Amino acid sequence: MRYFNTLSKTTASVSLAALLLAAGAHAQVEVDEQGTTSTTENAETTRRLGAITVTAQKREQSLQDVPIVVTALSGELLSDAGVKDIKDLTVVTPGLLVTSSSKQANTTARIRGIGTVGDNPGLESSVGVVIDGVPRARNGVSFGDLGEIERIEVLKGPQGTLFGKSTSAGVINIITKKPSDELESIFEVGIGNEGFLRTSAEVTGPLSETVSGRLFGVYEERGGLLDVKTGNGPRTEDETSQYDFYSFRGQLLFEPSGDLEILLSADYTDREEDCCMGDYIAVDPARGPLVTLLAGGDGASAFPIDPFDRVAFASRDATQTTEDWGVSANIKWQTGFGELTSITSYRDWENGSGQDSDFSAADIWYRDDETSVDAFATFSQELRLAGATDNIDWQVGVFYANETLDRTDFLTYGNDYFFYFQQLLLGASGGAFNLAALPGNIYTAEANATADVYEQSADSYAIFTNNTFSLTDQFDLTVGLRYTIDEKTLESNFDGNAGSCTTALTVFGAAGGLTPTLCLPWTNDNFVGVRSTQDRSDDDLSGTVKGAYRVNENLMSYASYSRGYKAGGFNLDRSQFGPSDPTPFQPNLDTGFDPETVDAYEVGFKTNNAANSLFFNGAIFYQEYSDFQLNTFTGTSFIVTSVPGVISKGAEFDIRYLPEQLEGLTLQGGLVYAETQYDDFEAVDFFAPPRLPGSTISFAPRWSGTLAATYETPFISNWDARFNVSSRFTSRYNTGSNLDPLKEVDDLVVVNARMAFYSDNSPFELEVWAQNLFDEDYYELAFDTPLQGNAATQTAPGTAVGAFLSQPLTFGATARVRF
Repeated sequence: MRYFNTLSKTTASVSLAALLLAAGAHAQVEVDEQGTTSTTENAETTRRLGAITVTAQKREQSLQDVPIVVTALSGELLSDAGVKDIKDLTVVTPGLLVTSSSKQANTTARIRGIGTVGDNPGLESSVGVVIDGVPRARNGVSFGDLGEIERIEVLKGPQGTLFGKSTSAGVINIITKKPSDELESIFEVGIGNEGFLRTSAEVTGPLSETVSGRLFGVYEERGGLLDVKTGNGPRTEDETSQYDFYSFRGQLLFEPSGDLEILLSADYTDREEDCCMGDYIAVDPARGPLVTLLAGGDGASAFPIDPFDRVAFASRDATQTTEDWGVSANIKWQTGFGELTSITSYRDWENGSGQDSDFSAADIWYRDDETSVDAFATFSQELRLAGATDNIDWQVGVFYANETLDRTDFLTYGNDYFFYFQQLLLGASGGAFNLAALPGNIYTAEANATADVYEQSADSYAIFTNNTFSLTDQFDLTVGLRYTIDEKTLESNFDGNAGSCTTALTVFGAAGGLTPTLCLPWTNDNFVGVRSTQDRSDDDLSGTVKGAYRVNENLMSYASYSRGYKAGGFNLDRSQFGPSDPTPFQPNLDTGFDPETVDAYEVGFKTNNAANSLFFNGAIFYQEYSDFQLNTFTGTSFIVTSVPGVISKGAEFDIRYLPEQLEGLTLQGGLVYAETQYDDFEAVDFFAPPRLPGSTISFAPRWSGTLAATYETPFISNWDARFNVSSRFTSRYNTGSNLDPLKEVDDLVVVNARMAFYSDNSPFELEVWAQNLFDEDYYELAFDTPLQGNAATQTAPGTAVGAFLSQPLTFGATARVRF
């Protein structure tokens, strides 16, 4: 049945595109330098796709000459598809999946099924995000509303030779528009359902003969997407997933001579939201009624478990505040020996996250946005020198980055914690254990179960080179190397309300049936007052070899090998030894994990027809990851495991087409087939569950594809119309690190649509738009609900599961004025 629902939505999206295209008259078109189209009345020439310039190898090249799989997205296509942030990119990028969990800052991008779960900032990203040459610290701290974008390049496979360590799966390379030497301004106002409002303004132009500038500002807000049942409070807000933010971005471009260009950039963003709450998928039949009793219910039944009723449960606020700002200087100087590029940046990001940590209307435990804070401060400097001779394009460079990461994690007992925990222990002991008999004042409401502070500093040094040798008129050989040193230091300070673990060890012993429950990480008083310092140093030699053969002017084939690297690090969560270890339930102060590496092989082709109205590219790939960094939430804490091996193999194709039969139509899309699986390894416990070896990893659909259709046509009088339908398809995949079948997402199709009306004789434009047009319901991520399964020390698979949901259908209109 699900297959036919998906098929019907696919058919409907194609039919919608056909309907929109049939609505207009035929028009002849011409193509500009960027490959976009515009209508004219009497053009006689054949439509042609213009050259698409990319900087995937940190020098300008035609997309069809780059021996890398690149999805290149023009600013116009991004606008037509409604792309405003990193999550929107999935509808125009095959093989890219972006998800968020308990906060928008916990955002993870995955390419070909490979990514790093973003809930633990101790892990670096597998997919790097670079904005105007500046790398961002993690996926969740990157790519808000940036104003006018020149293009986005999504590079598939490891890109560490030129882009650095956190790119073992790929890179999202974002290039914004520079200041213009002509005066231009854009003003927008948009409104939509769910209380959506967006206003923005952008102006660019010359300030003198050698200086130009660009200034952008935006304010956006939206109401809640989920209703909230608050139980007995103290929360009173009955909606969630609402937000508001404002952002400013300014640029100054100095061009004192033809040999020197200096681009200065600064930006600031302030965001406040109530986010993100999970909905129940499965509720334990024994504990669910107890939770409802504490939430003011009858105690006879559990919470409803239809997540797509979009009703969440929370007794505490989930306020999140984010402040993000940065400055950068990009200098290009044409010397007599080559082009010298210097990119200097400093970025500061801070996020305070309130959370109802039990995801229920009972008041069990929570975090406050003022005491649970993640903060990054990053300085980076890159120097490159590049030049060319008759048969060599060469490039050498050095890179340095310093990152400080501060985290405070204060988990607080709610008013219902003592009673709820007492019932768990009574059930486990057959009614024989009384929690109140334990010595000390423990589990007191409003007391901090944990008051942990982490301070991490990291220095990264790299030297690299990337050179292309033109061995013949048809054959190019590219060789690149990068040597990286990463040094990290973590200071951890653990504190909080004294718990019950030492008493349990004394009374019951390590093997006692109640001891694991009384020694949960946040109730383990062995952590109180513990201070630790950890250091690690990693180094890696990575690189690439690519051979590209130009068969003729319309066909290029290539083969490549690349080695990628992602730095090791530390788990920024409490870790303790188990009951059978030599020191049971003592703090494990060695939370380090090894670097992740990948060896990738790719064979591909890039082709265009003689008329240059069709670009068709394809590749097959094989990627073998070692020490794959797996971050798993057990229902009580995050555990980082180095999985010995993960293999991703498959094929992908992308197309860009101007059909001769329907002038005014542009098609762009792609298809990816990827088998991304754990290798065979021994898995004996929950941290590496037995179902993992040989299985498809989480968030790795076997099939994924995108198709964007844009049609431009005369409309009424002097007005033209542009219609766009953008869609993505993914086959089923699992959203849980432990591959619990309840966490699986079925085949799905998501469609966005936009209609724009404009005139060359008027500065006004009007758009009407819809995101998730067919209101597709699916999980972004499913998780084990804390303390509510049939095991207290961790949530046993299938007993208590929640999920963070996709956004529903949203629609609205935008008015725009250009001068």
